[in-house]
Amino acid sequence: MVNTQHSVIFSLDTIEQFVSAVETALKSCSDQLNPSQPSTIDNTSVTSINKSPLLGVSRIGALVKNLLIKSDRLFQIVVICTEWPTMNLFEKLFSVLHSNFHETWKSQINIQCQKDDETIQVHTNTVEGQMSVSISFTSSSIPQEDSQTSEQLLTKTNCLNALYAMHSVRWFQSHISTRQHASALIRCLRYKTKISSNWQSLSSEIIEILIEHTLSKSVSAVCAFRRVLEYLSGDGPGLRIPWETDSINNIYDKLSDQERNDITHEAQIGLRFMAFEQLNKWLEQYDIPKVMKSFQKRSYPDDQNQVAAKRQCLESDNIEEQ
Repeated sequence: MVNTQHSVIFSLDTIEQFVSAVETALKSCSDQLNPSQPSTIDNTSVTSINKSPLLGVSRIGALVKNLLIKSDRLFQIVVICTEWPTMNLFEKLFSVLHSNFHETWKSQINIQCQKDDETIQVHTNTVEGQMSVSISFTSSSIPQEDSQTSEQLLTKTNCLNALYAMHSVRWFQSHISTRQHASALIRCLRYKTKISSNWQSLSSEIIEILIEHTLSKSVSAVCAFRRVLEYLSGDGPGLRIPWETDSINNIYDKLSDQERNDITHEAQIGLRFMAFEQLNKWLEQYDIPKVMKSFQKRSYPDDQNQVAAKRQCLESDNIEEQ
């Protein structure tokens, strides 16, 4: 059913090979940026501790959460630095990255520097299309810093966004990854955000929080799906972003009034389609005005409406098994 429409166009093997190649190149850059230098103490040669500015790399986003859908083309990696990353480090890493790729990859990649959002983009073309990896920078010390003290430092907002994305992965792995149906439900709703202009501002993180909130009530996958739509279609209880421990903001706070209205309107349409056993057509954005017009010619009494919605939910409950 719905799940078959979310099969990944790229094979996971292809994605894994590409992302692993980028990670390996970054690890090689770490040694090149600040290799250990031998020093002599009392005529004895010893090796000093490596003080590389890079601590490691971490995958973030849909790939590491196993939430890929067929429209995904961009995968994300965070470079974790020992201190607040600087523009000099950013530019130096960009300059040496290509040379640190394995020979088999050097002719297949194109590396671009995006100074606006302070990321490095690595692109490759395969028989299955173009794939890209976005590399951002952060440090665990940034939240403790009072303010940005130098223009040479990367912006605090970009660094915190990368750090929060890492926290989001940890929260997902501990609260959602083991819940039955959760990943499939999130993929369905993520897919809808890619094809519906009304839901383009609805982030995967918001969807994950809503799914966790509804499934924590020990409801079925179908009831969880419906409750998410009910939340989005009205003024549901305020939900915080759980991995931002110092945040008191509602998950909607970063959205404009127009974006909120668009999300609400689309969710109300989804509930309407669900009641009339047309959920798949809503998910696929199938000529919605025409279908909505046909609904006006049909009217269920309240009890029949609930039975129809339940039947549609039960049919969709096989979402993960198919």
